[in-house]
Amino acid sequence: MDDPSSIVSTRHKGHPPDDYDPKRPRLGRRENEPHSDEINYLYDVLSTNFPDDRTMWDLHHYFSIAGFNIDAKFDISYFKDMHIPKRLSSYKAKKYNNRVPTMVVNILSKSTWRMDIGENVDYCRKLKVPLYVVFPSYHVANKFYKPPFLRAYMLQQSSEYQIVELRETTIDGDKTNREAIIDVSEYVPFRLGLQKRSSKHESGKSLYRMILLETDTFQILLTKAEAVEQKAEAAEQKAEAAEQRANKLKEDVKRLRDQLNE
Repeated sequence: MDDPSSIVSTRHKGHPPDDYDPKRPRLGRRENEPHSDEINYLYDVLSTNFPDDRTMWDLHHYFSIAGFNIDAKFDISYFKDMHIPKRLSSYKAKKYNNRVPTMVVNILSKSTWRMDIGENVDYCRKLKVPLYVVFPSYHVANKFYKPPFLRAYMLQQSSEYQIVELRETTIDGDKTNREAIIDVSEYVPFRLGLQKRSSKHESGKSLYRMILLETDTFQILLTKAEAVEQKAEAAEQKAEAAEQRANKLKEDVKRLRDQLNE
């Protein structure tokens, strides 16, 4: 395996300085409400739909490769077939057989977007993270990354990433554009899409959300609250149907009795 310390990043060339200091203490990476919204949403959807897997949010992740220590900060990390019942302060890979996430998601922000498409890509490649995904919740970077934008890095047998991008929304009202879906089902039990939110940023900019879709039906995976609401609506519809059947039976009984009394 190559020595990660030999990697030279040129991402800063031609760009203004990045205000983000990775050595400065931070409570996660959240910088604003849209950023926080998307972390909360993805954590909720993943934890609700895949309770036998482990989803982490807003943690430092510590790895060691060829004597090189990595402290990576991920918004969302999803570990398939991994069970850690306790709540963590940070993820130390050496405590868990050096497991790496099945999927990492970083939401681009004004202070970290260059790192998210630079060092963090290099880190995930060296760690052999199968799927690394980035997207902005609203326009925070240069025009090339203006939303709707989602990029998926999918690990190949060559240990290099295949890059696939979305630059249009998947959901428009009640219609699903199946051409605007990234198939990552080789790595995770869902597909990826984009949705424009109904609310806006205080600047007036549109807000966007990465959505997870069923691999077969293309239905959006629900949050815990949405799943409970869906079950409640289904139960209510079932009760209404049962009440209608009962009323129909009562009417039939009354009609038969009236016929007997004629």
